[in-house]
Order: sequence, then C-alpha cells, then structure tokens
Amino acid sequence: MLKNYWYAACTSEMLAAQPLGRIICNEPVVIFRQQDGTASILRNVCPHRQAPLSMGSVHGGVLRCAYHGMEFDAGGHCVHIPSQDVIPPKAHIKSYPTCERYGFVWIWPGDPELALDAEPPAMPWREDKGWNTEIIQYFHVKGSHLLMNDNLLDLSHVAFLHANSIGFDSKRLDNDPLEVTVQDNYVSTRRVFKNTIQAPAHKAWRELAEPIDRTQLAEWHPPCTINILARNENAHDQVDLRADHLITPETGTTHHYYVAMSRNFRIDDAELTSKLDADARRVHNEDLEIAEAQQNMKQWTNGAPDMALKADKAVNASHRILERLEKAEAQRTA
Repeated sequence: MLKNYWYAACTSEMLAAQPLGRIICNEPVVIFRQQDGTASILRNVCPHRQAPLSMGSVHGGVLRCAYHGMEFDAGGHCVHIPSQDVIPPKAHIKSYPTCERYGFVWIWPGDPELALDAEPPAMPWREDKGWNTEIIQYFHVKGSHLLMNDNLLDLSHVAFLHANSIGFDSKRLDNDPLEVTVQDNYVSTRRVFKNTIQAPAHKAWRELAEPIDRTQLAEWHPPCTINILARNENAHDQVDLRADHLITPETGTTHHYYVAMSRNFRIDDAELTSKLDADARRVHNEDLEIAEAQQNMKQWTNGAPDMALKADKAVNASHRILERLEKAEAQRTA
C-alpha cells in the first residue's frame, strides 16, 4: 500500500480530550490535541513496556502513558520519566506529519519530507458557505481498501445493489452512456441518463418535474479518494449532492471508510440533513456488506484474478496507476 500520501486519520469531531488509537497502513498511531487544539499523531507504542499510548491522557498538550507516566510532546520526544532524571534516546518515539482540513485530521505515514510540498485531496466545496457539509459518516470495514476503491469506480452496481434506494433502471445499461477519462494519475467516470425519473431517495432532495437528466460523476485520485457528484436537473432546476469517499487502509484486509456529504440545496434544513444521513448510511452499509462478503470469499478463490467486464475500464486504469506508483515508491525507499 502507498504511504507517501495524506490519509484521513479521523474526523475532527472524533478527536476530543481523550487520545484516539488507530491502525493506519499497518502502523499503530495515537491521535491527540495539543493545548492550543492542534492535532498531533505519534506511534501508539510506549517504548518502556509497549503499552498503547491511546490508553493515556493529555496534560498541558503532553501525552502521558497510562502505565508508568512517561510523557511525550507533539514531536514524539519523551519529556518526562517519573522514576529518573535521564531521558535516553530510546525513549523518543516516531511522530507523523499531521494537518486538519475539511472536517478531518490527516496523517502522512510515509517520508516526512515529502509531506512538505503535498496537500490533502482538494474539496473546496467543503469550505464554501453555500454548501451544507454537516454529514460525515465513518465505517470500519473488514475488507481490503481496494475492494471499496473498485466499488466506487464502477457505479453500474448502483442499479442492482442499491435498487431500492438510489438505484436506476438497469435496462439503461444496455446502452451504457459511460464515459471514462484517464490522465496521468487521475481517473473519472461520467454517466448522464437523459429523460429519466428521479430515484426514490433523490426525491427527498427536491422533487423535480419529470423527466429529468441524471448525472453520475466520479473522480478518483490515488491512492483511494473518490469524489462523487450526483446531479438531478431539468430545464428549470438543478440540485447537486456530493459524496467524498476517503478510504484509509488499516491492514491488508481491513480499512477505515469515511463519507463526507455536501449539498447546495436546502442547506439550513435540519430535518433533511437527518434524513439524508439515514438514507446514505443505508446505502453505504450495503457497500460495506458486499465488500466484506468479497473479502470472505477470497479464502476460497486461491488468488484467482477477477474477470474483467466492459464496465471495468476505470477500475483497471486505477489498478495500473497504483501499480506504477507502488513501484516508484518502492524504488525511492530501497
């Protein structure tokens, strides 16, 4: 898995007074806030007896181990050992580049120097006052992060897996209007269904006079960020809902999955926010269920490759890009 990228470590709301433990890219980390509120991330292992520092507490911006009281600052330097005056070099622990934006705390698990010239995936609508950005959902998925990546790059599944929520008439796929764009490290998919009806869930946004045009746009940036735009429009109206899918590997077979939703309609409607949250959670749980089921089947497939379909053009392109980037990263660290 790629490490020289920004990954969502947690939501800003998740990080309160108590430190938060996570496994990210096969590394145990602890996330906490300094005295001024700035988020920091350290290796979640006390060097004394390997207790998780996430069981500890924060005092004046310093993280204190719950076991024997060793204290660490935001840079991972041990600043206090209760039983002795001398602090040996082995007492210091790894720190990770950290930033906070768009309602998330981000971690850079790779080479710290490379983080200086990189930024988290751009989502400017999440800083636009004309959009409601209250909904952020978190799921722990017992399946590879690549399974969710592939799921979101092949939205033909929406007609079947989500038939009773955001689905569309599967007969539309007989003449699939899928457009795929691949440029350098960017992949996008676009479907526009002309003269169709609104999905049941979409009518809750704002019911439009039918027929409507329905647009699905998914933009993928490595390693696993997919920004999806769902648009309903007719000659007089247009409503947009964005779902930013942030996939953070935990291990090779599990991942953290965040979905941040933004809308440019009825932005002050709390009742609608609650309904959208519930409706979206239902949809995303369907994705979670299928990803975990796929992961469970891998023990029976003996590593057999997936059979590719025409609809997999974007998925296959992302795989080639990831393979190229992984080779480059391996050569850089060799």
